[in-house]
Amino acid sequence: MEFGWFHDDEDGLAEINITPLVDVSLVLLIIFMITAPMLVQGASVDLPQTRPMSKLPSGNVFVTVDANGDIYMNEIESALELRDLEQRLIPFIELGQSVYLQGDIATNYGRIMEVMDAIKSAGLDNVNLVTTPVPPNQR
Repeated sequence: MEFGWFHDDEDGLAEINITPLVDVSLVLLIIFMITAPMLVQGASVDLPQTRPMSKLPSGNVFVTVDANGDIYMNEIESALELRDLEQRLIPFIELGQSVYLQGDIATNYGRIMEVMDAIKSAGLDNVNLVTTPVPPNQR
């Protein structure tokens, strides 16, 4: 008995169904889009709020000072001393990169200035302070 929609031939279906591949790819893309912003900072700090000026560029040097006054650079997990920070910044002088200083809102202002002076004494003059934007309802 033969039906119109059923084929019983030896050739079979020569197509590959790519729908599951596309589904998995899109799910992975969504997962990476959600987790990528969480990987920006090495140390967790509560940044002060200001009106936003521009977005932070990637590929530059980020120096973080946490609430205890500990210093971190880029993704380095261990705290640095000021002299260690200066030594680690030396390779970036020739590249002309900007340094973005992220200071916790609870950090002593004097400690932030010490770190800024250490960055400038290492030979990097372009130091930028990182803040978080003020929510629109608080402006």
